[in-house]
Amino acid sequence: DGHGGRLWSFLAGAGAFFVLGRLSKVPIVNVNRRMLHSRRIFRRPPFSFQGSGALFAEKAKRNGGSCGPSRGMSTKAKSDNVLTTDEETKQAIREVYGSVARTGSSLVAQGSHGKQATASCCGEADADPLELAKQLGYTEEELKSVPEGSNMGLGCGNTRTIANYKPGDVVVDLGSGGGLDAFIAAPFLLPGGRAIGIDMTPDMVHKARANRLTDLKKYKHCEFRLGEIEHIPVGDNTATCIVSNCVINLSTSKQSVFNEAFRILRPGGRLAISDIVMFKEMPDEMKKDKRLVCGCMGGCAMISDLKDMMTKAGFTEISIKEKKGFSEIIKGWAPDTGVENYVTSCWIEAVKPEDATFDPKASLDTPTPDSEIKPKGKSL
Repeated sequence: DGHGGRLWSFLAGAGAFFVLGRLSKVPIVNVNRRMLHSRRIFRRPPFSFQGSGALFAEKAKRNGGSCGPSRGMSTKAKSDNVLTTDEETKQAIREVYGSVARTGSSLVAQGSHGKQATASCCGEADADPLELAKQLGYTEEELKSVPEGSNMGLGCGNTRTIANYKPGDVVVDLGSGGGLDAFIAAPFLLPGGRAIGIDMTPDMVHKARANRLTDLKKYKHCEFRLGEIEHIPVGDNTATCIVSNCVINLSTSKQSVFNEAFRILRPGGRLAISDIVMFKEMPDEMKKDKRLVCGCMGGCAMISDLKDMMTKAGFTEISIKEKKGFSEIIKGWAPDTGVENYVTSCWIEAVKPEDATFDPKASLDTPTPDSEIKPKGKSL
């Protein structure tokens, strides 16, 4: 009968738990708890064994998705479009931009720009990435001089226009994507200089390295490293110039970004950043909106807060200048949201003082040999 069937189902499941526990010599309850507390596992369907799946699914349903105690979790389902933790935000950003790198699609296609998912970049469905980049301040000449595929229509300005590159400069690009800004900087840095791109998305690093190999003679002095901009994988006192194009707004710890930027800059080194900033406090729901956050708008900081963070890190000669007319571009990124009433794009510049403590031997950062750069498909 029905009761007998459920009893046999329960006994079968219990037997499986006992056997697995004996074989692994690890208490099964501990294995189960570890798996359920892993974000990667937690997002999958409830853990189950043949014969006991219905029981576990029902318990998971009662406990908000976990087979263990609810630990105060709400049983109300959270919208997939609302980001509530720093880790959720990082993962969402990594997934969106990883998909852009893998598929060659756009932020509109990822649902982070525009009214709906389409095949274009930041704006209309049939928008030309070359024209979009020119709208952001890139020249047609420099866009045609870089590897095909490095311009993905991402960004909010051309940092080359304020970076004042010189021969011998060591430029670090925070959030380098497909390598566009590093490749544009490359010819200005010779002789003696180099460009180092940093990105937290493995697919973007793979793409940038592949782009570099299309003309290794021209871009031999460029390299791309996997890492978070809150923990920059570059030695102390290495860079003479740090650029970043519409990326710091994505960070969940902006103070850490500026602290790290100060660490890796040599005394007298400079920041040359283009980013989205908030000039008027936006509603909390906008700050948590996955579409706006991944689209570089929801997570940006107030201008006054940015100045405070840079000052705290040790920077001087801080300048934040609004780009006139950029609100119309942002309006096209997120139509009908009104976000253009709160955020805009600015040039952000600052300097590490010349008298900052400096040990010439402190920087042990050297270019990564090509032999150490693994091909796609292998661990970075």
